[in-house]
Amino acid sequence: PAFPALEPTPPEPELSLASTLPARLYLDPEALAAERERIFYRSWQWVGHPSRLTQDGDYATTAVLEQPLLLLRDGAELRGFYNVCRHRGGAVAVGEGNRRTLQCRYHGWTYGLDGSLRGTPEFGGARCFERSANGLVPVPVVEAAGLLFTNLGGRGELGQAGPAGPPLTEVLGELLGEIADLPVARMRPVRRVDYEVRCNWKVYVDNYLEGYHLPLVHPRLFRALDYGAYKVETRRYHSRQYAPLRGVPDSQAFYYWVFPNLMLNIYPGSVQLNLIVPTAVDRTTTVFEWYQLDGADPAEPPLADDAAGSLAFADEVQREDIAICEQVQRGLAFHAYDRGRFCPARENGVHHFHQLLAEHLSG
Repeated sequence: PAFPALEPTPPEPELSLASTLPARLYLDPEALAAERERIFYRSWQWVGHPSRLTQDGDYATTAVLEQPLLLLRDGAELRGFYNVCRHRGGAVAVGEGNRRTLQCRYHGWTYGLDGSLRGTPEFGGARCFERSANGLVPVPVVEAAGLLFTNLGGRGELGQAGPAGPPLTEVLGELLGEIADLPVARMRPVRRVDYEVRCNWKVYVDNYLEGYHLPLVHPRLFRALDYGAYKVETRRYHSRQYAPLRGVPDSQAFYYWVFPNLMLNIYPGSVQLNLIVPTAVDRTTTVFEWYQLDGADPAEPPLADDAAGSLAFADEVQREDIAICEQVQRGLAFHAYDRGRFCPARENGVHHFHQLLAEHLSG
């Protein structure tokens, strides 16, 4: 679909002269429709942790925005499909578990773990019906950096569209080498929380990509980090924020963002992930997951003195971000505001994000 009125002019390349995106791109439902088509359905999306799919027949359901997906292990192979029966659109799996076959609960059509259509009850009278052409529609599932990703490949012919855009290795780039020694795949989930936020998804990403707000919005986190040494390094499709921890020799925190909506917060001994999911032009779900190695000490600074305290501190930071993002969303709708200027010392990560948005929305 064409969205000519919503295609943003790329920000001025020179950060010291650049302005932010216009407010209408945070307020217009057509902007979100364009982002679904041109960004989310054409980019690599994080869909889970490999610990969910360790045994033959393990499956888990998920979604990329409103598109329902099914991930499973078929022997040694990871597979992904749209979780949609080819007969009348029912789901072929619910939740997660272990199965040898997949069956729609509507009319009982049955599929193998390879997605092939195996059973069609009482369908013998159908003419010119090719069972081989009515298997589940596949999507790629790729494991990288200890995580699982998929790419819906736009909206091509059923079963024909491959991944859109650059390969996942190019998107992750330097990140793969920088966290190669971190055994993310062997970590275990500690906690998951879905935060509902009354703001546009880009407001939340903008906020994540700069440390400029730390002194006022996150006073406890600000005291734990060496703000003077805080810096943001931008790469082609992701960025890295580096934040040394005060009073902890050789200890540091890294905050990675992968275009368009994945965040990895890496602390000593643990990894936090945020997936930013737009649900409406002014509503966002922030999926927060915490992973940790078995036997690792959960009391790593700067979080807290124990596991419960660490989780509470992470929740505190999330809620501080939610409060300021909701306030910003309200401000974007005021007549007095259209766009702002970037702080050259602190907002190069936001500028980088806006450049990528303009690039992808313009096609």
